Amino acid sequence: MPEAILPAWLDDARRYYCEIGGPRDTVRVLLVDGDEESPERPWPLRLRLEPASRFSRRIRVLDAEDRERGVISRAGLVPGARYAMRRGDEVVWTLAIRSILLRRHALDIAGGESWTFETPFFNLRIRGITRGTPGLLGGVGLSKRQWCLAIEPGRDTPDLLAAIAFLHRRWWHS
Repeated sequence: MPEAILPAWLDDARRYYCEIGGPRDTVRVLLVDGDEESPERPWPLRLRLEPASRFSRRIRVLDAEDRERGVISRAGLVPGARYAMRRGDEVVWTLAIRSILLRRHALDIAGGESWTFETPFFNLRIRGITRGTPGLLGGVGLSKRQWCLAIEPGRDTPDLLAAIAFLHRRWWHS
């Protein structure tokens, strides 16, 4: 990528590794802390997503201490077109598909920012745009189960990370 189009925040970005694994397609979001993960020095877990039960379509969002931060479920009448994360009765964010090829997605965080995400189709790049500028850049890792992400400092809230992890899981299943 030419240097002229890279955002100024990229050198200071928070880096994350999002990985899908296990029989229930649990998603783990890890903060990339240092160059390489090792058994002696694993990257810190920030959150994970897992199905609420074996047959449930609801997805639980759990923090690093295994506390539930919310539940993601379908929102609206059209299956697969819109999802919401709720904390109790409160809607935290909604995520909607904005393209027929399932490549463009709109995220609205309650009382906060709006994002547009572009997920891989013919390329391996991931991009998140807020307020007209990139706030997230990334790509597919060694397999489709892995995303490597760089997020603008200060924007990497747990709720945004949960939305990105859910988007990864939906993309993996599409």
